[in-house]
Amino acid sequence: MQTLDALQKRIKTTTDLLSVVKTMKSLAAVNIRHFERAAQSLVQYAQVVEHGWSVLFRSGGVMLPAGKESKAVLLTVGSDQGMCGQFNELAVQAGLKAGKQLRERDLKVSFWSAGDRIRAMLEDSGKEPELHFSMPGTLGGVAPIVNDLVGYMAEWKRQGVERFHVVYNGQHEHEGYSPINNRILPLDKTWGEQLGADEWPGRCIPQVFIPGDTMFSELFRQHLFIMLYGAIARSMAAENIARLAAMHAAEKNIEDMREELQANFRQTRQNSITEELLDVMAGFEALV
Repeated sequence: MQTLDALQKRIKTTTDLLSVVKTMKSLAAVNIRHFERAAQSLVQYAQVVEHGWSVLFRSGGVMLPAGKESKAVLLTVGSDQGMCGQFNELAVQAGLKAGKQLRERDLKVSFWSAGDRIRAMLEDSGKEPELHFSMPGTLGGVAPIVNDLVGYMAEWKRQGVERFHVVYNGQHEHEGYSPINNRILPLDKTWGEQLGADEWPGRCIPQVFIPGDTMFSELFRQHLFIMLYGAIARSMAAENIARLAAMHAAEKNIEDMREELQANFRQTRQNSITEELLDVMAGFEALV
C-alpha cells in the first residue's frame, strides 16, 4: 500500500497534468475557429479568380493543352506535433492510396511531405519524400510555406511534371475530420472548356486588355496559392479538432485517476488513524 506522502504527490501531479490538458483544450478550440475562418475567407476570392479564368477562356486568349502526363507529385499534409490521435496516420494512408492509384495509371509518382510526422511515416512505408516542409505553428506562417510550395511546383512543372495532388485531413460534419485528395494540376482543356461554358453571373462579360499569357501566369499563381493555402489551413483546423478530441479523452481519464487516488488517500488515512487509535487503546489496556 502506498504511503500518504506518495499519494499526495501523485494527486498533485495529476492535478497539474489536468490543468495542462484543460489549457490545451482551450487553445485547440480557439485555433479551430481561427483556421476555419482563414479557410473560409478564401471562398469569395477563389470565386473572383475563377471568374478571371472564365473571362480569359471566353476571350480565346489562351488554349489549354490536352496534355500527356508521365510524372506526378503528391503532397501529403500532416502535423509537426503529436497528441492528435490518428490524424497523421489517416493522412499517410490516404496519401499512399492516392500514390498507388496514380501509379496504376502508369505515372511516376514523387512524394512531398508537410509535417515532420508525415515524413517519418512515409519513410517507414518506403516512400521517402523528395521535398519536405515544416508545418507553421500559427496562421501567420501559412503564407510563407505556401509561397515556397508554389515556387517549387512551378520549377518542377518546367521540368516536365504535369500533375500535382495534395492530400490532407479536412473537416467532416459527422466524423470530425477525414482525408481529402485534391488535384491542383493539370489545368487541362476539359477544365478550361467547362469554365468558358458556365453562365456568367452578370449582364456584361469584362473585356481583357492585357496579353493572354500575362493574365494566365497571374491566374495560375493565384490558383496554386488558393488551393494550397486552403489545404493547409483546413488541415490545421482538422489537426486541432483531433487534438481537442484527444485532450477531451485524456481529461476524462485523468479525472477518473484523480478520483481513484483521492479515494485511496482517504482510505489509507482512515486506516492509519484506526491503527493509531488501536495502538492507544492497546497501550491503555496494558497499563490498566
